[in-house]
Amino acid sequence: MYLHRLELRAIGPYPDLVSIDFAALAASGVFLLEGPTGSGKSTIIDAVVFALYGGLAGTDVSTDRLHSQHADPAVEPFVELVFETGAGVFRVRRTPQHDRPKQRGTGTVKQQASAQLTRLASPTDPAGEPVSARAQEVGAEITRIIGLDRAQFLQTVVLPQGEFAKFLKSPGEDRRRLLQSLFGTEVYDRTADELATRRRAAAAEVDAADARVRDALARFAEASGRPNVDEPAVPDVAADLRAAAEHAEVLRAQAALTATAAAEHEQAVVLRAAALERRAALLRRVAALDEQSATVADVRRRLAVAERAARVGAVADGLDAAEQRASTADATRAAVRAEHGVTDEDTAAERDRLTEVVSGVRHLVAVARALPGRRVALDAARVDAERLAARLTELDAALDARPAERARVVEAARTAAATAAGADAAQHQADAVAELRRVSAELVATRARVTDGEAAVTAARVAADRALDAEQQLRERRIAGLAGELGAALQPGDPCPVCGAVEHPAVATPQADHPTPAQIAEAAAVARRADDLLAEAATTLALERAERDRLVSVLGASSSADLDARAAEADARLAEARAAAADVARHERARTAHDEATRALEHDRNDVDARRQVLLATTTADADRIEQDTAAVATALHTLTADLAHLDEQPTALPDAVAAIDRRVEALRAVATADEHARVAARAVAERRTEVDRVVAEQEFADVAAARSAVLAPDDTERLQEQVRAADRERAVVDAGLAEPAVVAAAQDDPATLDLDAARAARVQATAALEGAARDATSTADRATAADRCATDVERALTARAGTSARSRAVVRLADIAAGAPGVNPTGITLGTYVLMRRFEDVVAAANDRLRAMLGGRFALETSDERESGSRSRRTGLALAVRDHTTDTTRDPRSLSGGETFTVSLCLALGLADIVQAEAGGVSLGTLFVDEGFGTLDPESLDGVIGQLTRLTAGGRQVGIVSHVEELKQRIPERIEVRRAPGGGSRVTTTV
Repeated sequence: MYLHRLELRAIGPYPDLVSIDFAALAASGVFLLEGPTGSGKSTIIDAVVFALYGGLAGTDVSTDRLHSQHADPAVEPFVELVFETGAGVFRVRRTPQHDRPKQRGTGTVKQQASAQLTRLASPTDPAGEPVSARAQEVGAEITRIIGLDRAQFLQTVVLPQGEFAKFLKSPGEDRRRLLQSLFGTEVYDRTADELATRRRAAAAEVDAADARVRDALARFAEASGRPNVDEPAVPDVAADLRAAAEHAEVLRAQAALTATAAAEHEQAVVLRAAALERRAALLRRVAALDEQSATVADVRRRLAVAERAARVGAVADGLDAAEQRASTADATRAAVRAEHGVTDEDTAAERDRLTEVVSGVRHLVAVARALPGRRVALDAARVDAERLAARLTELDAALDARPAERARVVEAARTAAATAAGADAAQHQADAVAELRRVSAELVATRARVTDGEAAVTAARVAADRALDAEQQLRERRIAGLAGELGAALQPGDPCPVCGAVEHPAVATPQADHPTPAQIAEAAAVARRADDLLAEAATTLALERAERDRLVSVLGASSSADLDARAAEADARLAEARAAAADVARHERARTAHDEATRALEHDRNDVDARRQVLLATTTADADRIEQDTAAVATALHTLTADLAHLDEQPTALPDAVAAIDRRVEALRAVATADEHARVAARAVAERRTEVDRVVAEQEFADVAAARSAVLAPDDTERLQEQVRAADRERAVVDAGLAEPAVVAAAQDDPATLDLDAARAARVQATAALEGAARDATSTADRATAADRCATDVERALTARAGTSARSRAVVRLADIAAGAPGVNPTGITLGTYVLMRRFEDVVAAANDRLRAMLGGRFALETSDERESGSRSRRTGLALAVRDHTTDTTRDPRSLSGGETFTVSLCLALGLADIVQAEAGGVSLGTLFVDEGFGTLDPESLDGVIGQLTRLTAGGRQVGIVSHVEELKQRIPERIEVRRAPGGGSRVTTTV
C-alpha cells in the first residue's frame, strides 16, 4: 500500500489548506517529518489514519482534537488521501463531526461525520468512479482493499508515538490481547470453548447412559419377578421365562381341543332335536295351505278382470277431459272476438298488413318527440352567437393596447440593467479596500511584534554575552590554577609533566574554588544555548521586519481616513448596483407576466372566435334538419290516420297514432291465438274417441259402461292382492324349509336317542378346564414377553453406554489439552495461547534479525512460556526477556535505557509488521511511518537505526520518520517541516 497525496484543512493546528505529495517525498525512500514539539507532526499521521479508518493513531486520543480551533467555524474540516494498493488507486475523503454556524440565526449546529470513497484511473485523476458515500461501508471497503484493519495498520504501517514501546514492556496478558487482535486467533479460543462445551455434554451423555442402564435393569427385574438380577444374568433369566411360557401354551392348546370337541357334540345334539321339531311344524302348515287353495284361485281371477277394466277406464277418462277442453276453447274464442269486435275469419292477413305499415314510420316517433326541444336549443344557440360576437369585440380592443404597456416595462428594465452593470467593479473596489484595511491592521500588529523582537534580541544578546563571559572567566581561572591541578595528580616517584623531575620538593596545591572540567563544559553548554536563543530571536526579528516592510509597501501612503472614505464610496456604489440588480429581476418578472397575460388574451380571443364560427355554422344546419323532420312526421301521421277511421277520436300526434295501430295489431293477434286453440282442442277429442273404441275391443268388454262396472275399489284391490301374496309367501317358506338338509335328515332320527343334558354337562367341564389353562399361559407369556422387551432395552442401553464412553474419551482428552488442564497438559498453555506463541516466536525472530545489526549486536530477544516476574496472571507463554551478550545475562525489558528501549522496540515493531504483513495474505506495505523518540539515541545507535530503516526502502518502500532531532535534518534532505504560525496554528513546508 503506497500513499500518493494528502490534503487537509481546518484539522488540528492547520487552519488553512495543507497538501503533501508523498510520492515526491519518498523518491529516495526515506523522508523526515520534523518540527518543534507540539507543532502538529503527529496530527499528519492522525490525518492519514483518520482518512482510512475514521479514527486516530493513538489509542487514548479523542477525535474531538481533529477540528481546528484556529480555523473559521464556517470552514468545513476535511482530510483527503490518495493511496494505491494491488486493487487499484483510490481517493478517500472524510469530514469529522464538528459544530458549524447555523444558516439562519445565531448559534451552532452539530454537523455529522461523512466519508466518500472513489476509485481513480491514476493518482492524478480528478473525477474517478464513486464506490460509496456511507461511512460504515467506506470503512469496511478500505479494510478489504488494504487487507488490514486499524489495529493491524497501526502495527505495520503507522508506528505511533509511545505505542510500540508498550508492546515491549507490556505484560504477557496485554501482549496476548494485542497479538490476538492482529492475527485473528479468536477462532482457536472459540475452538477451545466449543471443546469445553462438548466435554461437558459428553460427561452428561455418559451419566445419562449409566442412568439408562440402571433404569432398564430395574424394569427387567420388575417384569421378570427376579428382584436381584445383575447385568450378566439377564439373558439366562429371559430364556427360562420363555421356556415356561412355551410349556404353558402347549397345555392351553390341549385343553382347547377338548373344549372344542365337547361344544361341537352339544351343538350337534341341539341341532338334530331342533330339526325334528321344525319338520313337524312345516308339515302342519302344508296341510293348512291345501285347504285354502280354491279360495285363492277365485281371488286371482277377480283381480285379472279388474285390471283389464282399469285400462279401459283410464282411456275413457282421457276422452272426457278432451271434450271438456274443447268446449272451453270454443267459449274463449267467442269471448275474444266479441271483446275486440272482430268478425272476419282471416285476421292474420290484416294483422301482418298493419304491422308492416307501422314499421315504416316507427323510427319517426323519436324524431317527433325531440322536435320541441330541438327548436328551443336552436333559439339558445342563436343567442350565444350574438353574445360571443360582443365578447370578441372587447378582446380585440384589449389586445390593441398591450404593445404600449410592454414597451414601458422593457425600458424600465434596460435602465436598471445599465446601473447594475457596475456591480463587479464596485465589488472589486470594496474587496481591495477591505484587503488594505486588513493589511493596515496586520501592520500595526507586526510593528508591535518587531518592537517585542528587538527587545528579545537585546535581552538574548545580553544573556549570551554574560554566558560567554562566565565561560571565559572559568577557563582563565583554570589556566591560572593549572599548577595546583597538576600537583594534585602527582604521586611520589612519578615524573613531573612540566620539568620531568621525579622529586617534588614543593608540590603546588589547587585552590578551593578551582574550576573543574565539568563546570567548564557546563558553562560552555550554557553559552551555546544562549547563542542558539540569540540566533533564533534574531531570525524571528528579521522575519518580522521583512513582513513589516512588505506590508508598508503594500499599504503605500494610504491613511486610515483615506481608507474609510474609499470604503464608504465603494459600499455606496455596491449597494446602488445591488438595488438596480434587484430592479432588473423585478422588471423581468413584470415583462414575463405581461407576455403571459398577452398570450392568455390571444388564446381567449381565438377560442371565442372559433366557438362563434361553430355556432353560426351549426344553427343553419339545425334549422334545415328541423324543417325536414317536421314534414316527414306530418306525412307519416296522415298515412296512419287512414287505418284508424273506426276510432271515435282521431290522434293528432304521430306517437299516439303509432300506439293506436300497435293496440289494433295486438287485438288481432289475440283473436288468432284463440282460433288456433279451439281447432287444436277439436282434433284432440276425435283422437281420444278413436283410442277408446280400440281399447274396449282389446280388453274384451261390450262397452265403456261394462268395463267401468268391473273396476274394483282401491281398498278391495289391495286387500285381495295381499291375500294372494300371503298364500304365495307361505307356500315358498314351507317348501324351502322341507328342503333343508337338516330337516330332510331329521326324518331318519329317533327322539329317544338324543341326550341333550349329558352333552351340555361335558361341554361345561371342558370349558372350565380351558379357562384355567388359558390364564396360566397368558400370564406366563406376558411375563416372558415383558422380560424379553426389557432384556432388549438392557442390551441396547449397555451398547449405547459403551459407545458413549468411547466417544467421550477422545472429546474429554482433546478439551483438557486445549484448556491446559494440569493432569493432561503439563505445560498449562491453552490452544489459543499456543498458536500466539508460535506467531510470537516468528515476530521475535524477525526482530532479532534487525537487532543483531544495532547496538553492536549486544542484545537479543528471547521468549518464555513461564509466568512473568511480578505478574499474578496465569501463564500466557508470551513472556519476553532481553539477552545481554556482553554480560551473558537475561534482563527484564524494563531495565533497558531510553535509547536501548527505543532500538529494541523499533526492531520488535518492524518484526511484528513483517509477520502481520505475511499473515494478512502477503499484503504489500509500501509505506511506513515511525513516530518515536529518536532523540534518545547516540550517533552510533542512530546510524544503526537509520541503516535498518534504509534497508526497508530496498524494495521500493517509503519510510517516513517523525522527529525533531537536529542531526536527522542533516542526514535526510527530503522532509516535511512543521512550524508554528505567528497568528496561531501551524503551517507546513515540503522540501524535496
